[in-house]
Amino acid sequence: MPPAPAEASSNPLVKIADAVDRVIALSCEFMLLLTGVVLMSVLTANVTARYILSTGGFDWAEEVPEQLFPWFIAAGVALAVQKGGHIGVEWLLGRLNRNATRVLLLAGHVLVFAAYLLLTALSMDVAQIVAVERSPVLGLPKTYGYWAIAVACFLVAISTLAMTVRLALIGPEAMPSPSPEEMPT
Repeated sequence: MPPAPAEASSNPLVKIADAVDRVIALSCEFMLLLTGVVLMSVLTANVTARYILSTGGFDWAEEVPEQLFPWFIAAGVALAVQKGGHIGVEWLLGRLNRNATRVLLLAGHVLVFAAYLLLTALSMDVAQIVAVERSPVLGLPKTYGYWAIAVACFLVAISTLAMTVRLALIGPEAMPSPSPEEMPT
């Protein structure tokens, strides 16, 4: 029988899962801030340049969003998973007792973890395939977008593993739930 919720939250594995989540969250928040600022700055500079310069803007500015936007999305996806902001159908969970809910959630989390590890590997394979392609102006390899997908999948897998640890040791009440302002009306 798993420990009671109060005892489980002091479990070293739960503390490690919480620490991993904090590192992922801080990294993703930093990535969102960095890519968001760079994207807005480049787009603003390009729009301004279109009106000021006779050349009509910067050629390279159209490639920067193509390289950075996948990283912006990857960070957002990982944060959404951590906060429970993903799509979920809870009709069945609401009809099960606590132990059955835990078992069903654990099985689902194990499947999600395995699937996202597989997607990580597949994304890296695709990145290798497109490594020969280059962007026309900056000459950057087209692999960056696929690396972002691989990183997002890996972060989702690790976040899911952290949730699985808490779920196994604490129970269904350890599952994240989005704050009310993030819920659809």
